[in-house]
Amino acid sequence: MSNAGPALKRASGPDDLAPALEAALPGRRFIVVSNREPFEHYFDDATEEVDVRRPAGGLTSALDPLMQAVGGTWIAWGSGDRDAEVVDERSCVMVPPEDPRYTLHRIRLSKQDIHLYYAGYANQCLWPLCHLRPSLTRFRARYWERYLHVNQRFANAALEDIRRGGRPAAVWFQDYHLALAPAIVREAAPHVALSHFWHIPFPPVELFRIATNGADLLRGLLANDVMGFHLPLFGDNFLRSVEVVLNQEVDWKNRAVRLQTHTCHVRSFPISIDIDAFRTAVRADDSDARVQRLRDRYAGGDMQLGVGVDRVDYSKGLEEKMHALELLWENYPETRGQLTYVQVAVPSRTGIEAYDWLNQRLEQLVWSINDRFGTEDWRPVHLITDPLSAERLALLYRAADLGIISSLQDGMNLVAKEFVASQRSDSRGVLILSKFAGAAEELDGAVEVNPFDPEAFARAIRDALRMPESERRERYARLKESMRSIYDWMVEVFEIWGAATRGDRTPLSQADAWKRSR
Repeated sequence: MSNAGPALKRASGPDDLAPALEAALPGRRFIVVSNREPFEHYFDDATEEVDVRRPAGGLTSALDPLMQAVGGTWIAWGSGDRDAEVVDERSCVMVPPEDPRYTLHRIRLSKQDIHLYYAGYANQCLWPLCHLRPSLTRFRARYWERYLHVNQRFANAALEDIRRGGRPAAVWFQDYHLALAPAIVREAAPHVALSHFWHIPFPPVELFRIATNGADLLRGLLANDVMGFHLPLFGDNFLRSVEVVLNQEVDWKNRAVRLQTHTCHVRSFPISIDIDAFRTAVRADDSDARVQRLRDRYAGGDMQLGVGVDRVDYSKGLEEKMHALELLWENYPETRGQLTYVQVAVPSRTGIEAYDWLNQRLEQLVWSINDRFGTEDWRPVHLITDPLSAERLALLYRAADLGIISSLQDGMNLVAKEFVASQRSDSRGVLILSKFAGAAEELDGAVEVNPFDPEAFARAIRDALRMPESERRERYARLKESMRSIYDWMVEVFEIWGAATRGDRTPLSQADAWKRSR
């Protein structure tokens, strides 16, 4: 279903961000706070020198162009093995190294911090709970204590930068790792403009009540002037939890919670991607030849090519996807040799039992399918476990006839938008998209599936293989029309944040206004 909300000023690129931020939050220094950093310094064994790399991740790649455009400070965990060697006495370094535009303020975390705060509370308590998997939660007192301790350190770093700046600040917190930090900053610096974007789903109150110290999490997030989510549903879940867990009155009409010190406005901002970056990659002079080589490698002749790109995470429905493909080739034997499927599945959070088990299970499923259906000249499933660059991903998307996303619960899923952005006007690519991915609320033209129903899932893949060219083009036109840029997303966040900070009548976001109009 397409989200056609009220008109919004369009942002053509990063050059529009600095004027938009200044108009919304005039005179304020800008500070971003996130767990992951945008640049790591590490020792390169090949050159025996310290080098710089960009860690993989949608959040850091999305926010780095913003910071380069507006300047300011980015506070993050210094995860590189040589990070501490290149910072100054305040643990800061200017980035990007080739053209310094902003300050990266690094927080040093010990192995125990990472084990208890990150792998522990963030990813064995909050992550499974927010993705509706309470059976995988592991609440431990030591996890919570370290989560509180690390949040205090991030907040202290923010306060240090706020006080050093000499003018008012605007602090933008990112994601579920830092739910407590806003309240610490608000108490010490009540006039700072605070906003927080929660990049994953927020669970219904019936599940959220499982969280030990859930009331503390809610109070931490309510300290923000604007609390942002991808979808109105997640904002609803948050507000309902505030009502039930904190017994706090909610202004549902204005989607706000009025507190003694400020008002927290809850808004929905469906995040997007840098569309032009993917379009540029597939329009390079050699792109046609490289796309053809991919098709020749995986799907020669009249064969069709399916593609999926996921972190290995139980929320992505990788097992369900493999079961659907197995049923496709079992129930519809005419599709054998007609479709080759390439799954890019990069392992993540290794060392956590649920993830290690899923890595092994995925490899077993791929081996079983290939052993059962493969022939001398056809391998049904190719599994790629190494991360691919954005450029290579764009070419793989463009080479594909089908993009298959099977999320069981997903805040947004930017792969869906990357797939659409990488197509051309002569696109043959059909997007098969789980109804439980946040992107399904925005992208009009996808073939929606329920990954919990493997027979219907398999049937949808078969029908997509048979889809006439005219329908493929019509669906792509609708998908393209429903896409918004990451820069539009940022401008909308700034405008609503500015209104909230000034005490103006704070407008609903496009997504919230669209929901209300239905």
